[in-house]
Amino acid sequence: MSLLPFIFLLLVSPLLCVFAKKQNVILFLIDDLGWSDLSLTGSKFYETPNIDRLAKEGVFFSDAYAASPVCSPTRASILTGKYQSRIKMTYISGTAGPKGPGYLLDAPNSAGNINPKDITLAEALRSNGYKTVHIGKWHLQNHTDKGKTHYPEKHGFDQNIAGFRMGQPGSYYFPFKSDRHPSTNVPGLEDGKKGDYLTDSLTDRAIQFIRDNSKQPFFINFWYYSVHTPIQPKKDKLQKYVEKANRLGLSQKYKNGTPVWQSVSRREQSSPGYACMVESVDENIGRLLEHLKKQDLENETLIIFCSDNGGLSTGSGPNMPTSCSPLRAGKAWLYEGGIRVPLIIKMPGKTKPGLRIKEPVLSTDLYPTILDLLDLPLIPEQHRDGKSLKSLLTGDRKKVDREALYFHFPHYHHINSMGPSGALRMGKYKLIEIFETEKIELYNLEDDPEELHNLAEAKPLLAQKMLKNLKSWQKKSGAEMAKSNPNYTKEKDFRKK
Repeated sequence: MSLLPFIFLLLVSPLLCVFAKKQNVILFLIDDLGWSDLSLTGSKFYETPNIDRLAKEGVFFSDAYAASPVCSPTRASILTGKYQSRIKMTYISGTAGPKGPGYLLDAPNSAGNINPKDITLAEALRSNGYKTVHIGKWHLQNHTDKGKTHYPEKHGFDQNIAGFRMGQPGSYYFPFKSDRHPSTNVPGLEDGKKGDYLTDSLTDRAIQFIRDNSKQPFFINFWYYSVHTPIQPKKDKLQKYVEKANRLGLSQKYKNGTPVWQSVSRREQSSPGYACMVESVDENIGRLLEHLKKQDLENETLIIFCSDNGGLSTGSGPNMPTSCSPLRAGKAWLYEGGIRVPLIIKMPGKTKPGLRIKEPVLSTDLYPTILDLLDLPLIPEQHRDGKSLKSLLTGDRKKVDREALYFHFPHYHHINSMGPSGALRMGKYKLIEIFETEKIELYNLEDDPEELHNLAEAKPLLAQKMLKNLKSWQKKSGAEMAKSNPNYTKEKDFRKK
């Protein structure tokens, strides 16, 4: 009997084993979901049993941060592994944000597209044999670009389902369009039917993708449109939360909120419509995780759950969709409510179930962490602002080797009365610089997570050291700064009511 077949198997088997061991990847990114919007982080009104269970089976990061308090820069940071200042994407839609005589500073322009020279996470995985699909919100193309030059297909995704240049859907109900704002009409879902709900429909597409591609490793970049406005809940869930609010003695409308500069934060979570949308996200994540079990893929799939920025809690009035309490402010602010986000990572066999990690981590870390967990080559020159969290996830280490996390938001936003600002977190301390006045605020987040006690005067040496670090980072990362506006008119200041 010839030995050739056995020699062939001996040589080929290791290669087959390597292919068989490739884990699938599903990255859930929820839009505008606040850190406090989950049962596991203390919400008494919203219900998230599936996400809570995912945290128990995986690892929960209590001090995870989005790279930016608004969506597009954070999304780009995940796909490139770079700080928003380095890629020049510091605002949304390729704009500078609000400008004019009512603004003391002129904000810099922002890129709206990922540079084609960047090797995205999707491109890295596809080059290693992964089938890649983007599902849901994209918002990484300039609003002024009418074509598909920077759609997901141009940045490493084999397939794009419902991703386009705009940042919110025309409607959460089929046909997912808006007569008033047709630019927000969601493309690619025309085969739906009356009554279809967007969050459900996107999950249906994800499940079908898994059915069609279960024989090869796949990467699902699942970026739900929820819980971004418009607040449009599933009608069959609404009465449940109206009754729950009444039972808990919660007011659905407020006359007063918590002051933050010249803005106001919602005091507590009590919006039935928003609660329904949170539940729909949780319900659909549960559906997808259950499908993985049925397909015997649960133990072969890396699951990541995160949000792109803080919750929409703070603006000109007290009745924003959610409350980020006990964190201060929310989306578009560099206080904790605007940048601290929930992060869960689960990979059977590699992550320690039920582990809760306090070490501060950033959205740029996801890129190298995914490659490292999959035992794929890292690309340090690409994801240069991210750190692999693998050793934290396994419980082997408790710290990440870096000095600080940095944030750069040199723009105005209509729901933020503080204006352009920068920040860094170093250990348990966080410093914020307000660019208009060059004043600084310093907080001990371990003792004061609500950021109520400014320690800048009590700890001047620490404050100056952190400010020096921030200035140095701004220079090294190519951060573009807001400049003095020669046409500023005090009487027209945007904060005047």
